[in-house]
Amino acid sequence: MAQPGWFPDPGGQPGMFRYWDGATWTQQLSADPPMSTPPGRKNRNGMILAIVVGVVLLALIALFVAPRLVGGTGPTATRSAPTGSPTGSAWDETTRPTPTPTPTPTPSEPPETSLPCPKYDEAVVNGRLFGGGLSVPVIDDPRWAMNAVRSIPWAICATGLWRTIAPSWVSEVILAGVQPRSKTGTLEQQALAISEDSVDRFYELGEATLKMLSSKAITVDGLDAWELRYEVRIDYMDDIPGDNVNLVVVQHTDGSRSVLLTFATIGDTQTQRQVDNCRDKVRVEKR
Repeated sequence: MAQPGWFPDPGGQPGMFRYWDGATWTQQLSADPPMSTPPGRKNRNGMILAIVVGVVLLALIALFVAPRLVGGTGPTATRSAPTGSPTGSAWDETTRPTPTPTPTPTPSEPPETSLPCPKYDEAVVNGRLFGGGLSVPVIDDPRWAMNAVRSIPWAICATGLWRTIAPSWVSEVILAGVQPRSKTGTLEQQALAISEDSVDRFYELGEATLKMLSSKAITVDGLDAWELRYEVRIDYMDDIPGDNVNLVVVQHTDGSRSVLLTFATIGDTQTQRQVDNCRDKVRVEKR
């Protein structure tokens, strides 16, 4: 496993570093991480050097001193020939194969993309939230907060807004680019794949039901796009029936794709109006 340390953010934030604890990526982000030697490495190196020196000294003693103690004449002393022949193949130390060391895995570099990733503390400019090649107006309501870096496996340059509706339940607006490795098929096929992932990812597994309301081709700032509207029904929270979801996938001329996702709690008319306003005022902006 790779040593703990700071590495380029696998979420794609340029100039940002995320801390690898030796087993998983943490939530720690920094634009100027400390680059000190990991604790304990220097001591281990010193111990290894001491062992190597000790082995060399023992070898020299065995080579020059031990033969003299038993009556030899130094390095040129002749050994007695072994009696009998070995029953197996002779072991030749000069041809002993050297084991190939297993390489230490290195945290993957962010994939190349033409989509700009705003810095985590600069996702909002002039009242608009930027992310993944799109922007939407920030919702003018103190109950909404900025989720500056959203971590979703298929996404890159993701940012968002969210509002707590109930304990363990939020409504959201998410902007993101599609990871190059996650691009698939037509815009409609891409939208359907993301909608299925959203149900698996954001709701209790096996406890949510998707009902498609509409699926159609649209344009956003003159670019081809595909829009899905669907609801996700749940039965595991009191007074929370589920979400109305709006998903838009935009095709850029350079081949990259952007996504807008909005989640509004079913029956919450105020939140629905707020996320619909974001959807209606989305722009293609590669800031």
